[in-house]
Amino acid sequence: MGASPDEAASLLADLANATDKDLRAKARRAAARLYLRMARQGKPEQRGIRRMMADLDPLGGDLDLDLTLARTDGQLPNGPDQIVTRRWATSERAISLLIDRSGSMHGEAVARAAVAAASVLVAAGERADCSVIAFSKDSIVLQEQGRRRAPNALLDDILSLRGKGTTDLATALRAARRQLGRAGARERVAVLLSDAKATAGADPMAALRGLDRLHVLGTSDDPESIEAGQALARRGGGSYRTCMTVRDIPGLLTALLDAS
Repeated sequence: MGASPDEAASLLADLANATDKDLRAKARRAAARLYLRMARQGKPEQRGIRRMMADLDPLGGDLDLDLTLARTDGQLPNGPDQIVTRRWATSERAISLLIDRSGSMHGEAVARAAVAAASVLVAAGERADCSVIAFSKDSIVLQEQGRRRAPNALLDDILSLRGKGTTDLATALRAARRQLGRAGARERVAVLLSDAKATAGADPMAALRGLDRLHVLGTSDDPESIEAGQALARRGGGSYRTCMTVRDIPGLLTALLDAS
């Protein structure tokens, strides 16, 4: 890890799918620890998340019976000042990460996806207000907006991803729009980890409606791929960054999300 973080992260991603059951389990535990540690090195500025909050305003939300009875020592409340309700406190921003799994999905590609997911979890305070979607021709929601999964469980699913099929960016963007539509945030941001070259489906430019911002982390240094990613990010009101190494991801995500 000290000599070559990218090689270490890639090796763990390969070992996480080893034939030997014990080796596979150990590699997955080690990979989750490493990827979360790498993600925290680029922890973005906190922008808040959507969560339930206690409220002493009796008209502020739904009755919280447990907290109300705790305030009255188990007795019925004598007045509105003893009633505790709960309400949704919304974040300023919700995030949806789109992971392209249409190409060769092993080693460094898997490690990049896992570290990106870990970085988004860290950006959201490792709480619930982020979604993670893997896509090729179809989209798979690995973490739903507004629902918290254990980071290890999410990363375990990403380590199991295999490359498959064509690249339908429009379908992926529509999936992100549906997930972000569930959030009560003021800003809905999608982050695309892909070479940004659509090989199937509709025009991705037409699928941006409903997203407040789209950032693109480009995974290819091919000029055509860079041009496509830049155009998509520009139309989505976001920024484009080329992402060729695992260790660069946390810092790049920090820069993108802090610039939003």
